[in-house]
Amino acid sequence: MALDDGVAFCIPRGSVLGLQIHYVATGKPEKCGVSVGLRYPREVVQKRLRHMQLTNRRFAIPPGAPAHKVAASRVLDRDVEGIGMFAHMHLRGKDMTFTAHLPDGKTDTLLIIPNYSFSWQISYRWQPGQRRLPKGTRLECVAHFDNSAFNPYNPDPKATVRHGPQTQQEMMYGFFFYTEGAEQLGLHVDAKTGTAK
Repeated sequence: MALDDGVAFCIPRGSVLGLQIHYVATGKPEKCGVSVGLRYPREVVQKRLRHMQLTNRRFAIPPGAPAHKVAASRVLDRDVEGIGMFAHMHLRGKDMTFTAHLPDGKTDTLLIIPNYSFSWQISYRWQPGQRRLPKGTRLECVAHFDNSAFNPYNPDPKATVRHGPQTQQEMMYGFFFYTEGAEQLGLHVDAKTGTAK
């Protein structure tokens, strides 16, 4: 996670950080090379990075369905500045679209991922200040899943597929990263300890 100057992610004191790592069996002993690094802000922090998940865990993708729709939405409770988005599905994920339904009745397409690939999960970022959304905006995320035999990555087109952590199951997560519009924290952070002064 690389953030713009003046923006930081808050990890509250006393938090426990957990990693969920998915491995694939290779048939022989392997070594884990995962490491974690934290870099504390070197400049004054004015805004806290926040995020919301647009997710739906209550779905059943029928056997053979070529474009099964799963949707989720949430309403913003404050004015925000959008930072970026991220999509996560598994092997049957086909596409994902994020739309902002503004309080004045207008709609704004935030992101379209027309050909999702489980192997190429990347974050999508806007230029700073490019996406401002007012309180009351409804963010909608719509995904389609290809459970047909024409999907070369589909482990079993005859299965009814539900939410789950295994790759042969599915997930539907749309992430929206943002900062609060008027926030000005003025926090000085100790670059060695991460403690806010």
